[in-house]
Amino acid sequence: MIAAQLFLDACRERDVRFFTGTPCSYMKPFMNAVINDPALTFRDATNEGDAVALAAGVHVATGATTVVMFQNSGLGNAVNALTSLNVPFQIPALLIITHRAQPGGVPDEPQHQFMGEVTIPLLEALQIPWAPFPKTAAEIAPLLDRALTHLRERSLPFAIVMPWGAVERTPLRINRPSDPIGARTLSFRETLSRRYETRATRAETLQALLAAKQPDDVVITTTGYTTRELSSIADADNHLYVVGSMGSASAFALGLALYHPSRRIWMLDGDGAALMRLGNFASIGAFAPRNFFHLLIDNEAHDSTGGQATVSRGVSFGAIAQACGYAQAFGTDSLEELRQLLAAHDVNRGPTLVHFRTKIGTLPNLGVPQVKPPAVKQRLMRHLGVATLRTR
Repeated sequence: MIAAQLFLDACRERDVRFFTGTPCSYMKPFMNAVINDPALTFRDATNEGDAVALAAGVHVATGATTVVMFQNSGLGNAVNALTSLNVPFQIPALLIITHRAQPGGVPDEPQHQFMGEVTIPLLEALQIPWAPFPKTAAEIAPLLDRALTHLRERSLPFAIVMPWGAVERTPLRINRPSDPIGARTLSFRETLSRRYETRATRAETLQALLAAKQPDDVVITTTGYTTRELSSIADADNHLYVVGSMGSASAFALGLALYHPSRRIWMLDGDGAALMRLGNFASIGAFAPRNFFHLLIDNEAHDSTGGQATVSRGVSFGAIAQACGYAQAFGTDSLEELRQLLAAHDVNRGPTLVHFRTKIGTLPNLGVPQVKPPAVKQRLMRHLGVATLRTR
C-alpha cells in the first residue's frame, strides 16, 4: 500500500497532469488525491468510453500524457473508443483500471465476478500492455518510466491494474457550492416547417459550414457519411475525421476545445451518434467551452448503414442542450437560418448547439478519406502548434 500523493508527485515530475475517468470504490483514495491536488486537472466523465475520448482530445490539443481512470466493470464501455479511436489514430493514454473480483483476491459482489476473471485476458486480447499498481514507493518511478516509454514509442495505451487496498485512505476535500440552485425557467421553441423531402442535404449543410469556417478554426466530424462527405468536398489540415468510435467525437472535440479557447471548434455530429452518447451533452454544458459550436445534422436515419430510422424525429436536441447548460441552442430546418447562425458564431458565444434537420442521401460515388488516421492526427497537431508527446 502506498500514499497516492507519492504516485501523483512522480506524475507531476514527468509532466503528467491531466486526469479523467469515472469513480470506483477501489479507486476512491487515489481519485480523491487527484481531485484534491491543485496542480492537477481532473475532469469527470459520464462513462468510461467518453473519458477515453475526452483524454484523446486533450492529447491531440496539447501533446501531453493523459490518464484515464475507471473500474474493470467499465472496461467494456471503454473498448469501443480504445479500439476504434486510440488504435487507428495512434493516440496514447495511461489507463489506471481497478481489478474488482480479482482471482485470488478479496471477495466481491456477484456482478463483478465474471469481469474479474477476464480483465487481464481482455487487456491482452486488446493488445494493451499492463502492469500491476506499485506496492512500494520504490516501484513507482520505474513503472511510470516503463509506461511512458511505451506511450512515447508506440503511441498506444498502457494499463496499470489496481487491486483492492493499493492506496492509503485519502479523504476528499469537497468544494461544492452550497447555495440553492434557485428557480430556473427553460423555454425552447423550434419551427420545423419543411416536408422531409424538401429539406437540405448533408452536402449543402457542409458547404454552409465551410463558407463560415476560418483558417484558425478546427472541424471535428463524427463517423459515417459526414466524415466521408467533408473529406471529399474539402479536405484540410484543420479537419479531423473521427472514422470510428461512434458517438465519441463530441467528447474528443470537448477535450480539444478546453485547451484551445481562442479557436472556434466546430463539432459536426449526427443524430445516431448523439443519441448513442447523450452524456456528452452534460459534460459540454458543465465544462462550458465558449468556443464550442455543436452542429448536429439530423436526417432521422443511420444513413451510411442503409437508412434505418433513428428515434430522433421526436427529439429536440436543442432543448436537451439547453437543459444541460449550453449557452445557446437552436433548432431549424432552414438552410438560410443555418447560414446566418454559422456566420454569427463568435468564439465567446458558446457552447452553442444548432440542431439542423436534413434529409437522407449522400454524394454520388462517395469515397473514404484518403489521408490515414495517424496522418490526420499529426497534421492537426502541427496546425495547432503541438509538436509531440510530452512526458517530461
